[in-house]
Amino acid sequence: MNLTIDDFPDTPFEPGRPVSPSNFKGRRNDCIKIIRYIPGVIKKGMPEHFFITGKRGMGKTSFIKYVSRIAEDNFQMIPIHFNNGDGVTLDELILKLIEKLSEEFDKGYWGKNFVEGYLKRIHEVKVAGLGFSLEKQEKLIQDIKGNFSKLLIEICNNFENKGIFFIIDDINGLSDNLEFTNWYKSLFESIQFNEYNIPVIFVLISYPKEFDNLCLINESFSRIFKLIEIDKLENDEIEEFFKSSFENMGYRFKNDKALDAMIYYSWGMPLIMQQIGESVLWNISDNKTIDEKTSIEGISDAAIELGNKQIRGKLRKIRSEHYEDILIKLAKHGAMEFKKSEVLDILNDDEKRVFNRFLQRSKELGIIESIGREKSGEYAFVNRLYFAYFLIKSLNV
Repeated sequence: MNLTIDDFPDTPFEPGRPVSPSNFKGRRNDCIKIIRYIPGVIKKGMPEHFFITGKRGMGKTSFIKYVSRIAEDNFQMIPIHFNNGDGVTLDELILKLIEKLSEEFDKGYWGKNFVEGYLKRIHEVKVAGLGFSLEKQEKLIQDIKGNFSKLLIEICNNFENKGIFFIIDDINGLSDNLEFTNWYKSLFESIQFNEYNIPVIFVLISYPKEFDNLCLINESFSRIFKLIEIDKLENDEIEEFFKSSFENMGYRFKNDKALDAMIYYSWGMPLIMQQIGESVLWNISDNKTIDEKTSIEGISDAAIELGNKQIRGKLRKIRSEHYEDILIKLAKHGAMEFKKSEVLDILNDDEKRVFNRFLQRSKELGIIESIGREKSGEYAFVNRLYFAYFLIKSLNV
């Protein structure tokens, strides 16, 4: 097989990972909800706090990476983005913050005197190569935890840029942590009620239920933030994404049906949109034309990839063919939300017999959830990703 690097296009699609800011498209209104506050933050030195929520696959991280790039390029703010990951304690979060700041110190934003002065004050830290090694980690964590606002003041007074764009991603593990909400509220109040010059934007990211839970354990928590929920993309945004992405590579759509299928089966989800785009790309023939057949083949391939990479664990636990058939029928009929009584009309006798057990098992697996009033018989797919997967599967049924 005699192949070279030139035989394969440089794909603009990035399924399964945050999209590069240069490839990000859409969500203008949501971007503006944050960007419009940046000038005030820089001029007044008073932080703004945002909480980004959205269900899995909606592109929360891609969205905030794009916004932070604008903050950096257009407003000279320094983006500091770190992921809380599996952290479930405030100390774990603070340690990740310290590690990220150590990386930033090495980038030259801050003066040498500030870095050396800070290290001198914190005797438990010593310079080690590009970062820091911690001799007495616990004392350092407590120092930062108790004096974070003072550290922010020092940081902001010792660089030439105009502000900091802090992003704390994936705080799901802290959703029932009272210490975390108390600490953040204390940080907010410390800054709010003193005339500090701290031109910082804070952005926290998690799922909607986790945000609701944080507000339940500390009622004051919600009042701190401007809440932005990242929901499905509109069809015109998806259309513009597909058309511009393929046309920039020299490909064209033979007819509207090919493009319409890709839009429909993306079901408003950036994750699925990215996967369909890449799968269709690898199915295009040498004539650089995307017809309906190419589109459908790519969409079908995308379902396989999505199943393998995103929901394989749940699929393995669906051991009844009847259960999978029911899920496919629900999706095929557009029943993202449905009433039990109405669904029975589209099922065969075997599927009707197992339907109650199907609902119970699907709820256990986190695919279906009850909605509406108690015992109302109303249900919905927990995530658009699951619905869209079975919708694509219905193509072959």
